[in-house]
Amino acid sequence: MLQLIGLPSIESEPMTPSEIMRDLARDDIFPKAAMAAAGEQREAITPIFLELVARLGRQHVSAMRGADLMALIPVFYLLGEWRVIHAYRPLLHMLRRPTRTLDHTLGDAVTEVSFRVIAGTFDGDLQPLFEAILDLQADDFARSSLMNALVLIADIHPDQRPAIEDFIRTFRRRHPKASTDVLSGWTETVSDLGLDDMAEAVRELFDKGLIPKDYCDFSHFLEDLQATRDANGAPGNPRYGEGLITDSIAELSKWHCYTDAFFEQQKMRKVSNDLRVAPWTEFFKNPAPPVGRNDPCLCGSGKKFKKCCLQ
Repeated sequence: MLQLIGLPSIESEPMTPSEIMRDLARDDIFPKAAMAAAGEQREAITPIFLELVARLGRQHVSAMRGADLMALIPVFYLLGEWRVIHAYRPLLHMLRRPTRTLDHTLGDAVTEVSFRVIAGTFDGDLQPLFEAILDLQADDFARSSLMNALVLIADIHPDQRPAIEDFIRTFRRRHPKASTDVLSGWTETVSDLGLDDMAEAVRELFDKGLIPKDYCDFSHFLEDLQATRDANGAPGNPRYGEGLITDSIAELSKWHCYTDAFFEQQKMRKVSNDLRVAPWTEFFKNPAPPVGRNDPCLCGSGKKFKKCCLQ
């Protein structure tokens, strides 16, 4: 066999930042290579990521480019994984946008992962986060998810716990007319922080019917509170089990909208990947309508889907 000796191996050139952004925006591949290349060039690519977030944070939906929207989900994950504290405030600004805008930009990522991204990018100042949670113009699910971020921050940064506990204890006084979805997020945060002294205040919400039984009931709150006790003060809810993002590629590879089967389906339908922001859309093949993570679970348990079969 002919053997070539002494010839240099041929290696591909590393992707440039523009090539990385191009592939992150493609709707026909899972941009694993581009995400890996971005990780190797963080110093060069991070300002580009921040500029994308800032741009989408101020643009009207009608002005947003499809390429920017396609790139946003992996960018969102990577900023959280890399602990980019300069992303904390621009991301909070984005998460305070109206519901229609968030549905268009981040979709299910608002409830699925934004609390982990915000906790990962936390810059040490809780005030912008408190203001976002209290923003009556912001999306209710986003505000609820930001309360989940407080739980992670309290666990990772114990020095921040007193201020976080005080905010949650006084939340009802600050915001007496909170919606059902926000109140539901508040009760979860009370249990996930292990605030036993707030149990009667939570019971009052259920007694007044401010949280409907098709969301959950007081017994579910007590179960979550006990789970936190059993975890010795750490968040007992399984949704915090993964903690901060450590491997964006591995996590996004589980999204249905990044699978080969999905891309093949899109190709057959000759449409673009307009479901990237809704990763769960085709996970559940049953006669009932698609169920959102904050809807009552289809199994009939009485719990929200996110606190039942989704886990």
